[in-house]
Amino acid sequence: MSVAPITEEADEDLPRLDIDRLIDEGSWSGYQKRVLALCTAAILLDGMDNQILGFAMPALMKAWHLPRESFVPVVVVGLLIMSVGSGIGGWLGDRAGRRPTLISAAGLFGLTTAASALADNLPMLAVCRFLSTLALGAALPNATALVSEFSPANRRSLSVSISMLAVVLGGLVGGGLSAWLLPAYGWQMLFLTAGVLTIAVTGALIALLPESPRFLMRRPRRRAELARVLRAAGFDVPARFALVAPADSATTIGIKTLFQPPLLRDTLALSAAFLFGLLGNYLVFNWGPTMLASLGYDLAVSSLGAGAFNLGGIAGALVGSRMMDRFGLRAPMVVMAVLGTACTLAIGPMLSGGLHPTSLVVLGFAGAGVFMSGLQIMLFSLAVNAFPAAIRAQGVGITLSLGRIGAVAGSGMGAVIVAAGIVPFFAVLGLSCLAIGIAVMAMRQHTAV
Repeated sequence: MSVAPITEEADEDLPRLDIDRLIDEGSWSGYQKRVLALCTAAILLDGMDNQILGFAMPALMKAWHLPRESFVPVVVVGLLIMSVGSGIGGWLGDRAGRRPTLISAAGLFGLTTAASALADNLPMLAVCRFLSTLALGAALPNATALVSEFSPANRRSLSVSISMLAVVLGGLVGGGLSAWLLPAYGWQMLFLTAGVLTIAVTGALIALLPESPRFLMRRPRRRAELARVLRAAGFDVPARFALVAPADSATTIGIKTLFQPPLLRDTLALSAAFLFGLLGNYLVFNWGPTMLASLGYDLAVSSLGAGAFNLGGIAGALVGSRMMDRFGLRAPMVVMAVLGTACTLAIGPMLSGGLHPTSLVVLGFAGAGVFMSGLQIMLFSLAVNAFPAAIRAQGVGITLSLGRIGAVAGSGMGAVIVAAGIVPFFAVLGLSCLAIGIAVMAMRQHTAV
C-alpha cells in the first residue's frame, strides 16, 4: 500500500492528516495500551535493577569482608553516571528514535546486571554497575516519551504516571526477590535473575514495541512505517496522504534549544523541580529506615515505614495525574506541593518525643509519600508536555540529568540529617515540596502536544 512522501509538491487533492490531533483526540486503543504495558515493564525492571545493589549490599559486605563505607563511592558515582546516561539517552532518542534507544538501554542494563553475578571483588562489580547505571539513565526519557506520544491528550498524564509508578513497583519486586533469593541462593543469583528477566523483556520490546508516530512523522522516508503504526493503533488512514506540518516543525533538535528562550525558563524550572523531588525521595529511600532505627524502632517497623512511603506515592500519583488530565498540568501540582509542605512539616513533630504505635509511623510515612513521591512521579507528566516532540526525549533527559544532583545530595547528606533528628528530617521533605511548587509555578502554561 503506497503512501505519499512529505514534499512541498505533494498533490493538493490528497487527504491531509494532522497526526497530533489524530492521537490527541482519538480513543485509547488496546494497541496504545500495549505500548504502555511494554514501556511500564521496561521501567519496572529499570527500577529493580537500579536498587538491586542496595538489596545485595549486606550479603556482599559479609562475603567480601568490607564495611558499608566501601560501597559509598560506587553508589554516588553510579548516580552521577546515571545523570550522564539520561542526557545521552535523550539525545539519542530524538535522533535515532525512542524505540532503538530504549531497547539498547534495556539490553545493556540487563546484560551488565547479569554479568555482575560473575564479579569476585568490588572493582569488578563497580565496572558492571557503572555500565548498568549509564543504561538505566538512558531508558527513562525514551520510555516516557513513547508513552506520552502514543496517548490521547485526556489520558496522557495518567499514562505517564502509570509508567513511572513502575519505578516504585520495581523496588518492591526487587525487595521480594531479595527476600526469597538471598538467604537460599546468595547475591549472585539475585543479580543473575534480575538480569535474565530484563533480557527477556528486551526480547519482548524488540518483537512488539513500535516507534513513536510523532517521531516517524518527521522522517519522510519512514512514511510507510508511520501508516502501519497508525493503522495498527486503530486509526483510519487512507492509502495515500499528506501530513499537516506539526506545530513545532520549525523547532531544531540541538541541545542549545533547551537553553534558549522560550524553552530556557522551562528547562531551568523543571531541573530545579526534579532536583528537589529526587533529593526528598532519595533521602527517604536511603535513610528513612536508618532514621527510624536510630529512634529505637525495630527492623520490621523501619521496613513498614519505607513501604508505606512507596505505597503513598502510588496513591498520590494516580489521583494527581487524573487531576492533571481534568484540570490542567500546573494547578494540581501546586496544590499537591502546598498540601505536601503542610503535611510533612506536621509529621516530624507528630513522630518526635519517643516511640509511637506502628500504625502512627506507617500513617506518617504514607502521608509523606502521597505528596513527596507522588509529586516526583507527576513531574514526568509535566515534563513530557513542556517540550515539543522534536526534542521531547532530550528535554526530559537533560532536566532529569540536572535534577539527579538532588539524588546525590539526598544520599550524601542523609547521615547529617538523620543525626539532627526526625523533625529536621521531615522539614527537609516539606521544604522540598515547597520548592517543587515554586518551580512548577515558574513554568509557562502548557497544553499536551
